[in-house]
Amino acid sequence: MLTGTGFIKQMSDWKLFDSLTYVSGLSGGSWILMDLITHDFEVDLMLTDWNLDDGLLQGIPDFVVRQKDLVSGIEESDLTEEALLKRDWSGFDNEEFREFREILDMEVALFDEETNDEGLGKRSLNPLLRLRQLLFDDDDEVEEPLKGSLKDKNDTAQIKSWKSVKRIIQFYIDLHMEVRPKKMKGFPVSFTDYLGKAFIRNLGSNVTNMLNGSSFSRLFRESKSFKDFKAPIPIVVANCKNERLKNVIFEFTPFEFGSWNPLLRLFVKLEYLGSRIRSGIAERCVKNFDDVGFITATSSSIFNNALIYIWNMTAKSSRETVKAIKTIMGLFGLEMAGTDSNDVRSSTLDQIKADYAVYHPNPFFNYPGVDSILTTNDHLYLVDGGEDGENIPLRPLLIPERKVDVVLILDSSSDNQNFPDGRKLKNVMNQLNPEKAWSFPELEFPLEHPLAFGCFDKDHPLLLYFSNGQHSYRSNTSTFKIVYDESEIGRMLMNGREVFSSDFDEHHRNCLGCLLIKRTLDRSAYLSEPSFCRDCYDEYCF
Repeated sequence: MLTGTGFIKQMSDWKLFDSLTYVSGLSGGSWILMDLITHDFEVDLMLTDWNLDDGLLQGIPDFVVRQKDLVSGIEESDLTEEALLKRDWSGFDNEEFREFREILDMEVALFDEETNDEGLGKRSLNPLLRLRQLLFDDDDEVEEPLKGSLKDKNDTAQIKSWKSVKRIIQFYIDLHMEVRPKKMKGFPVSFTDYLGKAFIRNLGSNVTNMLNGSSFSRLFRESKSFKDFKAPIPIVVANCKNERLKNVIFEFTPFEFGSWNPLLRLFVKLEYLGSRIRSGIAERCVKNFDDVGFITATSSSIFNNALIYIWNMTAKSSRETVKAIKTIMGLFGLEMAGTDSNDVRSSTLDQIKADYAVYHPNPFFNYPGVDSILTTNDHLYLVDGGEDGENIPLRPLLIPERKVDVVLILDSSSDNQNFPDGRKLKNVMNQLNPEKAWSFPELEFPLEHPLAFGCFDKDHPLLLYFSNGQHSYRSNTSTFKIVYDESEIGRMLMNGREVFSSDFDEHHRNCLGCLLIKRTLDRSAYLSEPSFCRDCYDEYCF
């Protein structure tokens, strides 16, 4: 989000943002779209309301994912046990609070009773006791066994950090109460619903009050910039996970929701998403399902991978630990499908459904003449747009009906030391043309200037590829670094500006102009390419 925001701000300074017809985003890019929508596409106001010096989800520290790309699953991190326990926790109402504490108390006792290992038998190391301490003990009380385990200042600091638990609990209670009305209306909820509410909360109280419960489509109906045709059409991209599908993308625009994929190629008016439509006939109409936070969280639910990672870790723990964590997940709405009640370990990650965003009813259910995986299930399961390794939201812009001339691509992938190396663009191109293995030039990253692909293929858009790299600041921060101070924000934004401007190089700026007008020149029977532009094409085009 920070790199892309700097990129857009520099586009705006060079008077190019106003020329955009579309702007697509997924994952952190969808946060940019939410920011633009929130501020009626006033680029100068971007980031003015985000509380980036506070964690997105209370009680969860930053952590770094190493080596493995998020899209292939999280296998390594520096999560501590304390962070692990905090991460598997949500807010409950009073009745659920009491129920959960009673269950947890019993599990603590069972753990100690059944553990024969002397080390594990120590109450100070009982993970369930620590979870109970974290969530339920009074601020000024610490049980004697835990006090006895204090050995250094770090432990003392940990005790002090537990004193803020009431604030953390209240945060999750508030989220729970905000999500509950959707559940009470009969719609399934998932972790993504909570994440969406957290996004809105992170925008500050003024924006939160304006956006909470606001539908995506209604915001555009009320947008002055959009009604005056002064704003690009935003496209939020998400991946479908029905029946283990791969690289089947759905899109949200102010007008419609659906997919261009041959399995569907259908759309429904976004305003009526959530309505019960069977066989193309509306049976019950619903509005306001298209909550702007929920849609943003759907596209950027890579944080759900952290949840899966935690489930993997806890599944390696004792049977009682698994049962206790499963209780938390159940109360949070993350129920396990197909679990054998006699064996809590029988659940597999493939059976987890509620960590996906659930779109029910499926508006395309039993649509006449379309018999596919996407029409035979009354639920659509959507996840982060980059979940399948296709985390550049390019395909929606290459639809021939959109008649795009040039696409500016910003790649902020974490391929190599959290910088991109071009493989994600290759992934997309291979999806577009699976019959032909798409070659990528051998280049040094970061690039000195953007690459232009398809310069001389007049029937398709020209693709101008920018990659995140270190210019004035090391911008390869972890996806899970969700706290930034003012200095870090300023440097990340400046580096994003420099990615677009190639360090404010005037030659690059002029060549960029040549690339942006190339399709216009190609279509003209009267205009010829300036010699300067021909030199730029030799330099930039692959």
